Amino acid sequence: MPAYLVLSLGGAYALLSVMVLIERDVLPGRGVPGLIGSDMEEAASFVLVLTVLASALLVTYVEGGRSAVRQLVRRAFRWRVPARWWAIAALSLPVVSFLLALALGDSFTPPSAGTLVHEGMAMLFALAVINLAEETGWAGFLQSRLERRNQLLLASALTAVPFALVHVPIRVVTREIAAPEDLVGNLIALLVLCLVIRTLLGVVLRGALNSVLLVAVTHTSFNRSNNADGIVADLVDGDARTFAALLASLAVTVVLLAAMRRRLSRFERLTLDQNEAA
Repeated sequence: MPAYLVLSLGGAYALLSVMVLIERDVLPGRGVPGLIGSDMEEAASFVLVLTVLASALLVTYVEGGRSAVRQLVRRAFRWRVPARWWAIAALSLPVVSFLLALALGDSFTPPSAGTLVHEGMAMLFALAVINLAEETGWAGFLQSRLERRNQLLLASALTAVPFALVHVPIRVVTREIAAPEDLVGNLIALLVLCLVIRTLLGVVLRGALNSVLLVAVTHTSFNRSNNADGIVADLVDGDARTFAALLASLAVTVVLLAAMRRRLSRFERLTLDQNEAA
């Protein structure tokens, strides 16, 4: 785990520092992402997830060889899980966010067919290119190992810290953190959000038979519920949408924790690992 953190955090900060300099025209190349229809935020996110994935695969190989890597990859593409977990992963956050936004005063705006098709393509792209690779590292490697030594809630909290830290350079690239005095407030808010999200993803990992794919689907549905260009933003008009998405994340997490309370122990994690080995 220390080797993974050094490689993923160190690599991400080194590469994204270069991208910060490019974005601020200290180094050339700012227009390169535009040549492929992207922007600096998307390019930085892609660099980040590649670093996280490569670190997880490398350390897994050094630790356990090819068989350990195959086991991690199998988890990354495991789709045969109970149907209710597919529904939870894909629908719970968008649906609850939408209903809460309406309850908080936003109005429903029927989307066009083209908007729905575009959103579906955006979700599939984000899942395949960003979130699956990202969660192979965070959920499949780090959080799973932390759960062998700790209860799920503590393992989630421990994962949330580096998970939040690795996203800080992205906010510097997008200028959400534009000055040193912006760092503390942004980091605190990011840590609180990541604590909720990592707990939710940890519970999904338990319920969905150790499937990293389902964790990635949940991560994608959170992003598309929360983003300004996501599915909930396509369905409602008003200012309550962002708060509704955060409240929905907390509500879904609490409900799943209550429903899964008997499967949150270290023993459950060790059982899942034994099943993987078998």
